[in-house]
Amino acid sequence: MASPAKRARSELETAVGYVHSVSPIKMSKRNVRYFEATLQTGREEYHRLVAFSADKRQAFAQSSLAKRSVKLANVRKTVSYSDPTGYDVLFSSASGLDAVETAPFIWREPPGTTRQQISDVLALGPRQKVSELHAKILADGVVSRVVSVDGTMKELREFGICDRSGQTKLTLWESSILDVKPSKSFKLCHLVTRKSGDLTVLTSTPITTATAIEDVGEPDSLEPLDDSSDTTTTLRGCVSAVYIAQKQRCRRCHKNQEEFPKRCTTHRCEGCKMLQKSPSFQATYSGSLELTCDGEDHSVSLPNSAIWSYATQHLGDSVNEAEVIEEHLLCTGNIEVHVNCSGLTLSIEPLPETKKTTA
Repeated sequence: MASPAKRARSELETAVGYVHSVSPIKMSKRNVRYFEATLQTGREEYHRLVAFSADKRQAFAQSSLAKRSVKLANVRKTVSYSDPTGYDVLFSSASGLDAVETAPFIWREPPGTTRQQISDVLALGPRQKVSELHAKILADGVVSRVVSVDGTMKELREFGICDRSGQTKLTLWESSILDVKPSKSFKLCHLVTRKSGDLTVLTSTPITTATAIEDVGEPDSLEPLDDSSDTTTTLRGCVSAVYIAQKQRCRRCHKNQEEFPKRCTTHRCEGCKMLQKSPSFQATYSGSLELTCDGEDHSVSLPNSAIWSYATQHLGDSVNEAEVIEEHLLCTGNIEVHVNCSGLTLSIEPLPETKKTTA
């Protein structure tokens, strides 16, 4: 039988099995709504399913919840980049979903949907889902960067993580960075694997969550981390100028909003077009700061995590107003800024003398 990659694109097929792990509605780079799921087509055979028919999501979710076998008509099988020996299933608006009496195999939970250890993760290939992992965030080896993704600058931070079974690396993006702390243990949900050389590492997804838990321990010995970790410089001085840009991001499709009226109670997302309450959108920040230290001016970049951390600690409910954060930084007096070798700010703290003055 010809592989999916060699079959004619127009060839449609039928698949019978069980639906697992139906995702929320997502938005493609071309602004097309879709969702993903796992399709079980054998006793231990699972395939990624991509459905470009958002109105069918509820039917898929109900079938998954009821553990009911289904027949998918007029679907296409395409080569899978996450499983070179398997295939992905594409479900379009012309495809059909029907319940069937029984499938020729029993329902079984896919691997990776239960709690895993790091030793299990290290055995996985790229683009595999990890539903739950308990791990400790290591204090050493942290790397912070801002990179361009589809024309938008986004912040990432790479941590070393471990449990008693082994260690690897975890990359957290944007707001997920604020959910963890070095030297603490967390229950991490909804991660995905990728390859860094021969090492299987993890990265966050738009639905990743982190919950603090009891210490999970460490392996008998930790491998030395590479030399790419942040080298930190401490600057102390007075803020002479600051600029903070604020964007509101849709929690459903994760698109930044170019226009967002401040005093409206609702807003229609520019990406998924869904009308939502304004507070449901997530504020993200970026900017720059000029600091005068011993008569010299220094310019540093302000990523979202540094601004959020400073604002939540010192401003409370005012965190959603970029202008308020700017004014607070400008009027605080002397501050201490920790900066990495790329000029990216990792943390901002008022100096003790300043705290006494403002008390």
